[in-house]
Amino acid sequence: MRQFPVVLLMVLLLVFFLGPPHLVPTSSSAQTPLAACAECAYSTEEDFLSQGPVPPDGNPIISDGDLLSCNGTVCMRNAQLLQQFDISQDMDLGLDAVDVLDVKQELVAFSTELNSPHGNFRHGDLLTTWGAVIPNQSLLILFQVTGDRGLDGLQFVGKLESILAFNEFAASVARSTWLDDPGKLVNELRRYEIDIWFSIEGTERIASAIPILDGDILSAANGSIVVGNSALLPPDVPAGIPNRGVDFGADGITAARSGRRETIRFSTEILYRGERSFTDGDVLKYANGIVVPARDLYAPFEPKADFLGTDALHMRIPEPVLWDMFPPLILKMFQAH
Repeated sequence: MRQFPVVLLMVLLLVFFLGPPHLVPTSSSAQTPLAACAECAYSTEEDFLSQGPVPPDGNPIISDGDLLSCNGTVCMRNAQLLQQFDISQDMDLGLDAVDVLDVKQELVAFSTELNSPHGNFRHGDLLTTWGAVIPNQSLLILFQVTGDRGLDGLQFVGKLESILAFNEFAASVARSTWLDDPGKLVNELRRYEIDIWFSIEGTERIASAIPILDGDILSAANGSIVVGNSALLPPDVPAGIPNRGVDFGADGITAARSGRRETIRFSTEILYRGERSFTDGDVLKYANGIVVPARDLYAPFEPKADFLGTDALHMRIPEPVLWDMFPPLILKMFQAH
């Protein structure tokens, strides 16, 4: 019988009695409204009137194209998101997907609901506040889908420094260059060792290499389904076509940068009134129901309407720490001796 490692046992006991490691809070990012969206951000499907905190610009009307924080701050108006693209202040093109990448450098990746009036991007393209335009077709190239299919959910996966480096590079590439070289995006994602998870607005069951639903989370770098709609929702919800009945969509998606499936949070396009009910505004946890009810998400703005829908979604989800692995680790070690 092997002797149980005494030093390791002492370390585990020390951690047990001292408690889990505490994260040291970092200093506040640049004191701009965007800093409020570092932890949690979203957009709604409907415009509404805020009766809560007055937005920085004094306008209480919130549009479906504005980026909102979960504490009731308007982080960026639609025009601010689009200021790199020569869109006039009185236009609002909506906000369909979002990933807040760096608040200090004001880097936000997103998509719009409408095409640019200048023709410099389409509603399914991946845009950034640094001026990048990645065509929707480039995201779908490995799925062998031609044309635009919209961009409903968006999440960059990988090391943050690599994600930022890729986005700096992408800002220097013209939209036409991505289209002229269909494999360029995939090659660059692999070069930077990152991925872009996304969901689309339609269903492709014939034209694509593999059938995909608008409720599936897809990988641009691998051309694969990361998580199907049927796996996103609990077994008692009839999600998934053709076997279980309904495609609930994936309107907003977010996850930890590591890409661990259990960290996925999302919203759906339609509600469900079964025993386990949810709305298209609730934030749901991977295979585990509601994690943030819609009423709690919108509450700081004090809207009169109850059903606003959650269209774009970003949450900073901590990676699992070593403490989370101690109980099963200890169990395995004792079972081995």
